[in-house]
Amino acid sequence: MPLGNRFLPAMRTAARGMEAQRRKLGAATENLANASTSSTEDGDPFTIKRAVQEVDDANYARMNRSGLNPQLELRSTNARHLREAGLPPERDTGNLGPETEIEEVEKERLEYDPSHPHADEEGYVHYPDVNVAQEMARMTSANRVYEANLSAVEATKSMAQRTFEI
Repeated sequence: MPLGNRFLPAMRTAARGMEAQRRKLGAATENLANASTSSTEDGDPFTIKRAVQEVDDANYARMNRSGLNPQLELRSTNARHLREAGLPPERDTGNLGPETEIEEVEKERLEYDPSHPHADEEGYVHYPDVNVAQEMARMTSANRVYEANLSAVEATKSMAQRTFEI
């Protein structure tokens, strides 16, 4: 197996994580930008966006093929009793982590302003209930996790370069 193929799954997984954080950052930015949007093109207030990742039960197919049970702790009295750790020859790179979807959350706050052009018959304007502090925290978290994934990509790239130098 070519040496470069050993590093690709790590790069793909980190790239999937970076994409997820980019989408989270985009959703939070869009929410902040539209916090005061009382009417969109369809006449409704802006709908809050959330980046959501759904994870099924963990897929341990690779571990099961090699005969390991992930629920059991491996113990040995001598390090030579265990074979050298390695992945089975066939590699399943299709499952690199959860997909990130953008979900719309209909959450409104009402403000009384009968002079506003989008006020309802009772004088209330419907705005999206965007919590600025929470959105800023989401942006900060997404940025830090993005940077962590970027560090993983850089470390993998560095390991690959050092491997080719040997």
